Amino acid sequence: MRKCRWLVLLVCFVFAGCGTKFAYNNISWFAVSYIEDFVSLSNSQESELEERLDLLQQWHKETQLPLYMSQLQAIQNLDRSDMNSAFIIDQSEQTKNHIRSIVNKFSPDIYALSMQLTPEQDNEFLKNFREKQQEYYEERLSLNDEDSRERYRSRIEDRLERWLGSVSKEQKTIILTWSQEWVNTNDSWRQYQNNTYQDLTTLMQKKTDLHIAQPIIMKLLLNNEDYYPQELESKLDKNMQTSAKFLVDIAAVSSDKQWAYFMSELESLKTTLVSLQE
Repeated sequence: MRKCRWLVLLVCFVFAGCGTKFAYNNISWFAVSYIEDFVSLSNSQESELEERLDLLQQWHKETQLPLYMSQLQAIQNLDRSDMNSAFIIDQSEQTKNHIRSIVNKFSPDIYALSMQLTPEQDNEFLKNFREKQQEYYEERLSLNDEDSRERYRSRIEDRLERWLGSVSKEQKTIILTWSQEWVNTNDSWRQYQNNTYQDLTTLMQKKTDLHIAQPIIMKLLLNNEDYYPQELESKLDKNMQTSAKFLVDIAAVSSDKQWAYFMSELESLKTTLVSLQE
């Protein structure tokens, strides 16, 4: 599991266009439900978590939504002919920074709440965490190279269709080439899973020793890249460069209708952000 995925819900709902005002305003419920897939909380723990999440949401509304608005405006201001790899990589980094900001803000709360878990809850969490990892492995990471590339190609096509309204035959050819140049990271992510699980196990065993527990939980939350196998970061950088290159190609051959659809989707998303600030 990378980062705290339920925290990414905040960005996902409002920035990736996968949610509504109702979802955003009820993010505490979604987050608690997600967490309880891993560990059963007591009534008092659940209440405290909801209170902390409400404060997080208020901070997010006041400080983060304006940043999303600014980023969207920058994309809307870009002329199609000026699209380049550097711009795309910068937008990707900005989005990652949005997620990092949420994690950094909420990490002290997560740490405080984790210290309240009983030994039984610790064991439950560790068991469910490993099961989730195994499910992810079987669903994605265990695929052979050919199937992984096909899955990657299909995901790219689906995402582009979501933002462009349609994908042309020429664009599908570009996507196929893109999927062939993608560096397969499945084995590296499996090693990452094992590395994080090993430290989580140590955390649960030594939680009462703050000299051991605190650095581990902060590393898990704030510096999870430390768990990357040596080659993973370079592979991810290569894939980012590849994605940016092919997105430029996709934009270059996009029709006026597709680009208008893309701009319309961005405007709709911006309207959603405005409504969330009310």
